[in-house]
Amino acid sequence: EPDATLQLRIVAELDDDRLSKKRLISSLEIDIAALLAQTPYLLLVAIPGLNVVSAAEFAAEAGPISLYANPSCITGRAGLFPSRYQSDSVDVRGAMVRCANRRLRAALLMIADNLLLVNHYFRGLAALWKQRGTDPRLAHVRVAKRFSRLAFAIVAGRQIVPHPCCREPHTILDKLIAFHLEHRATPEQIRTTLAAAAEQLPPAARERERHALENRKTKFRRARRPQVQKIGDILTEVYGYARSRKVI
Repeated sequence: EPDATLQLRIVAELDDDRLSKKRLISSLEIDIAALLAQTPYLLLVAIPGLNVVSAAEFAAEAGPISLYANPSCITGRAGLFPSRYQSDSVDVRGAMVRCANRRLRAALLMIADNLLLVNHYFRGLAALWKQRGTDPRLAHVRVAKRFSRLAFAIVAGRQIVPHPCCREPHTILDKLIAFHLEHRATPEQIRTTLAAAAEQLPPAARERERHALENRKTKFRRARRPQVQKIGDILTEVYGYARSRKVI
């Protein structure tokens, strides 16, 4: 095409912009993980279906857990309840209230999305509600409310509570390491975040976390160990490949 050179230049510049923003987002998420590791909200990462970013977003919008008297205060501040109109004998429930902290509501509903997609317990509940003909929007809010109660118990109690949704809780430090490796964090950033995270771990979970780190270290050493193979086996494979390609 006559303008192919111009189009190629535009595409290249847009791709450079995309890669630049991707690097910026990755750097900001590493900083978010470092801040999350300094708070008890880090324990929420043990729930299957919760990642570092969603837990950090919920922590940022909820604030100190000591400001809430009970879990209902969290959902009440997020406006996770229907509006209501009453007059004489009229009692009508409508959509969710407008006067609410919409960012906290968005964080809770985003977490509900993740739990419905990944967590087996909440997926089972959603399937049961679907059989009963429950409105999907109501099921979505129910999951967000159940999570808020669970989050209050975990963060306020600074412990991983035995709940059906986390019968086999994820290892927090192992999840943090995987997150940092995916985002290509520096070794210093990983060490600093893990040191802060270790201070937030309850005593009951430290032994399990230690075993998980030992397993990761063993797998890493095995992956780096060179594979020893006899020269005869290599030549046999090369000869067979050459014969199949009719090279010899």
